[in-house]
Amino acid sequence: MPSSLMYGRDSDTNKNVPIEFIQGEGMLIKDADIISAVDGVNSTLQGSLVVEDSTANGYLSNIESAVQGTLVVEDTVAQGSLSNIETTLTGTLMVEDTIAAGALSNIESNQATQATSALQTVGNSSLSNIDSALGGTLAVSDSVAQGSLSSINTALAGTLTTTSGVSRSNGNLAVGSSVTSGDVSASVDCNNFKRFAIFGNLGASGEVIVQWSNDGSAWYDSQHQFWSNASAYDFSGSAEADARYIRVKYGVTGTVTARYALSA
Repeated sequence: MPSSLMYGRDSDTNKNVPIEFIQGEGMLIKDADIISAVDGVNSTLQGSLVVEDSTANGYLSNIESAVQGTLVVEDTVAQGSLSNIETTLTGTLMVEDTIAAGALSNIESNQATQATSALQTVGNSSLSNIDSALGGTLAVSDSVAQGSLSSINTALAGTLTTTSGVSRSNGNLAVGSSVTSGDVSASVDCNNFKRFAIFGNLGASGEVIVQWSNDGSAWYDSQHQFWSNASAYDFSGSAEADARYIRVKYGVTGTVTARYALSA
């Protein structure tokens, strides 16, 4: 009866040796030279495999779908090769498949939209912070910056609105009050204000002297002395609020009215 075994040539003994087939595992090759030859074929075919069998192509397609986005490479040599490929392909990737090209285009559009939206949000927040910090006090002396602001103003086409205001406060030191020359009024806290004004009526010829204090306790005459006029006996005067607290010392005896106003 003819033999059903397959043989390979053992170059060491110059004899034929049987090749075994194991159910479920395929061909088992024990000869070292044959194994070496098979490894050589494997190395030669690397990067050049062409599969024409439709069933095999289907399997390869399934493998490709299964590993998409999940490939983990632990071999350092392979990692180095992949890194080189990434570096080489940077900015040069060409996609010929229309479906893949469409998908990449959608990703690009979505990323651009998201980036624009995110930048707009950050920009709005930054402008809001700048607006709050400046509080209507921006002064620009740099000519380049002024040119940039002018360009921004032109681009905004009349949609930019800025507002600024002056902080004020006022009150009374005396209203129809009887005083004796040398008396002083209540004190006024000028903290957060730059200027003050004192005005009213002394009921006679005379003056008021502004007094300074840093703590509301120790008081000193200032150089500011405001006289009443010769007809109605009205008086007024203003100055910088150089100390935190101010008050007036009356230079008349009689009924007086004195008021103050503060501005920042």
